[in-house]
Amino acid sequence: MLRRRRDPEPPPPPPDPLAHVDPARAPRRFAGAVAAALDARDRYAAVVAGTRPGPVRDQLVAVGARLDAGVDAVWDTAVRAGEVERTLAALGPERVTDEYKQAKRSGADPELTEVLAQRFTSVQGLLNSLDDTEERLRLLDARLGAAVARAAEVALSAGPGDAAALGTELDGVLGDLTALRTALDELR
Repeated sequence: MLRRRRDPEPPPPPPDPLAHVDPARAPRRFAGAVAAALDARDRYAAVVAGTRPGPVRDQLVAVGARLDAGVDAVWDTAVRAGEVERTLAALGPERVTDEYKQAKRSGADPELTEVLAQRFTSVQGLLNSLDDTEERLRLLDARLGAAVARAAEVALSAGPGDAAALGTELDGVLGDLTALRTALDELR
């Protein structure tokens, strides 16, 4: 009896390095930034999938790892910002503000007023850092989206050197995300 030879099964796809990134698990305030970063990644993958095999596609695939690093950095930044939000919630910004204003209005002991002013200033600094983080994440998401558009342009009309320039653009976004994460780390 002759046996039919089976074709070997293709290897399973590698695990998704961003499987842990989930906008639903991100702090509500930053979930949109995480979703936008994932959307940019999906659009980038579609551009690469539609690119003819060759050196341009190979470089776009290689540059995709930097885009993944950017998405992961957005996620990490959102998580860290969530930690700052939880710390702020424990401090009670409204209560801190009320106590400081009450001390100023009532002519409380100057030493108490000074301590309350310091606490108020610290809490306001944390609130401002969250606002700044939200704004900068929005800008960095826009830059990721611009990189995807540039990738489409490279895929359709350019050579491998242009793909390298795209990598440089993404390196700039990664540098800015690293600076943003470092600033959040300094708050903790």
